[in-house]
Amino acid sequence: MKRRFARVLIGGGIVAAALAGAAGPASAAQPADQDGPAVWLVPGVDLGGVLSPTVGLPTALLAPVDKLLTVLHG
Repeated sequence: MKRRFARVLIGGGIVAAALAGAAGPASAAQPADQDGPAVWLVPGVDLGGVLSPTVGLPTALLAPVDKLLTVLHG
């Protein structure tokens, strides 16, 4: 029983440490040299330059559905 409890505590500690490390400070301000939106992989790793062409895709793909639902709803 003690061994099981120790494993649970160690596992919980690992999860807590991982979440604390991932929840570090991140600035929401957009850098001046970046054209697209900031897309954070983890704090400090910005993928906005790589992913900026794909940010508008969900909106563009769902626009016809939104128009259809707007017409149907009245």
